[in-house]
Amino acid sequence: MIRCEAKKSLTLMKLSISPKSTSPSPRLIYYQAIALVLLLLIGQLVYAANILSVEISGVKGEVLDNINNSLSILAAAKQTSKTELSALTDQVISNLRKGLLVAGAAKPNNKPALTAQTIQRLHSKAKKEIEQAIAPFGFYQATITQSLNTKANQWQALYAVELGPQVKIQTITVEVLGAASSEATVKTLIAKLPFNEGDELTHQPYSAYKKLLFDTVFELGYIDAKYAKSELRVDIKNQHASIILELDSGSKYFFGEIKIKQSVVEDALVNKLVIINNQTVFNTDRLIELQLRLMDTGYFANTEISIDKESAVLQHIPVTITATPSKKVKYSTSVGFGTDTGPRVGLGILNRRVNSYGHNLQFSTRLSVVESNLGAQYKIPIGSINKESLDFFSNIDQENINDTESVQYSLGSAVNKNLWNGRARFSITLLQEKFSFDNESDQTANLLMPGITVTYKKADNALFTRKGYSFSADIHGGLESSVTDTSFLYSSISGRSVIPLNNKARLLKRIDLGLIVTEDFDDLPPSERFFTGGGQSVRGYDYKDIGEVNSFGNNIGGKYLVAMSVEADYLLWKNYGAAVFLDAGDTAKDAQLNLKKSFGVGFRYRSAIGMIRIDFAHPLDDPDENLRLHISIGPDL
Repeated sequence: MIRCEAKKSLTLMKLSISPKSTSPSPRLIYYQAIALVLLLLIGQLVYAANILSVEISGVKGEVLDNINNSLSILAAAKQTSKTELSALTDQVISNLRKGLLVAGAAKPNNKPALTAQTIQRLHSKAKKEIEQAIAPFGFYQATITQSLNTKANQWQALYAVELGPQVKIQTITVEVLGAASSEATVKTLIAKLPFNEGDELTHQPYSAYKKLLFDTVFELGYIDAKYAKSELRVDIKNQHASIILELDSGSKYFFGEIKIKQSVVEDALVNKLVIINNQTVFNTDRLIELQLRLMDTGYFANTEISIDKESAVLQHIPVTITATPSKKVKYSTSVGFGTDTGPRVGLGILNRRVNSYGHNLQFSTRLSVVESNLGAQYKIPIGSINKESLDFFSNIDQENINDTESVQYSLGSAVNKNLWNGRARFSITLLQEKFSFDNESDQTANLLMPGITVTYKKADNALFTRKGYSFSADIHGGLESSVTDTSFLYSSISGRSVIPLNNKARLLKRIDLGLIVTEDFDDLPPSERFFTGGGQSVRGYDYKDIGEVNSFGNNIGGKYLVAMSVEADYLLWKNYGAAVFLDAGDTAKDAQLNLKKSFGVGFRYRSAIGMIRIDFAHPLDDPDENLRLHISIGPDL
């Protein structure tokens, strides 16, 4: 039963009190408050209410849901659930804030009142609406008993539904005419119908299958496909139905010549993006994919596709893509805040097209109290252009974290390639790092490090993942020589996963493992050691605050790393949610790890730039430690 109130129109005397100034005096506010109370008391005395209840019996499940969604009388009752008196109250309070007292006729949400005449009119339509709502489930001979009772201002609408027999499918004819009939995919689709003769009729599987059959044929290149017959015949008297689907596929089309009109880079460069040939069946999804590949290069601001079907030769359709160049130089700025790094600002300059070969040059800087960077990168497209490149880079990085201060100067080159449906980066880096720990002497490390980094990610949504996982692995090192002070091998792996629990809840898991093999750990700079702690690892601890502590009491990091997390979040209302989590992790110079654990709760908001997370975490190993706040923004994988 659904119970809603709708009020008759209430009209009161219009009063206007204009203040002498924009800020009303306390005495004026006092008088206005008294007037508001009097108005509400008078409203209660003259107020007459129509109270409507609607009850539907005899049906349940999807049938009842469809009736509820179809009944106009029910929709009208829900729309007028806010009473006119509360609307009047809102109006008066709003005027009080402005220093005015104006009361008049008020109607909820600017909709007319639910009068007796309206209720009777909607009730008269209900039987037909119920019949239309149950027909898609195969019920065409239902008995519907309805009544509308009233006493004073109490209205009660009752609808008793006896569904009767459900129509059964007697005959099924599904046929594809033309060349598509020999396609293996089409044959399989016809052989595996979602309905059979003798089944009880429901319209939804028929409609879904009709669309699926057409889409399948269309995507196979039969772009002239159309239904010669698509009928669902229902014999109400004999209680049986016939399904007839005859799809005429027409001819199969392929891609013809693909022309890309542009003038900013060499044609040979953009032609590498075209993975369509004259053996590729015509499919608009392939064109959209090509359009996105062109836009991803950054060379173009817009692309326009022209399909000339009239000029097709032997069912091969020529396509022309006109690409408008983007601005050559792009400037970017950023301002942010993180509990790990504090306030930060950034500036970037990107020359998208240094020459006609598509090379680009980028300068960037990022400044914060904890970490700062100044870098330059020259990128040469290779292979897939927008995903594969040869990079030359140089960076200056400064860190001031806890007990550690370091300045890094690096120079190197890298090749980025597609590998195993993921990404691989092969690099060689020359690093000089000057560092010191609190109360200890300065040190300098020189390292030449070849390495490889592999990443893989699969997600149903890149920004707000409900189901997915990611993996990354990094291996690099050096051998003691004239350009490398010590031999070492650095290896780390990270894994993330998101598992849906229901339509609003998720389970998020994370694990980070690391191992450094070396006989001279003390000669390694901080950038080549493991630290953990902070908003992206073990919450409840400061950024990189967990590590081996030496005899001077300084955190010097470790050779071994373990960090893990389990988190559950739930969307409470619209884009707002909450989370609970448990983190654990440690780093040490030997394999005897003592995991530091923390527990916390957090607030979640799905914003346009990714999930905003505000977490409060408490270290379980130190009950006297206060809660720590961690703020982060971005995707979960």
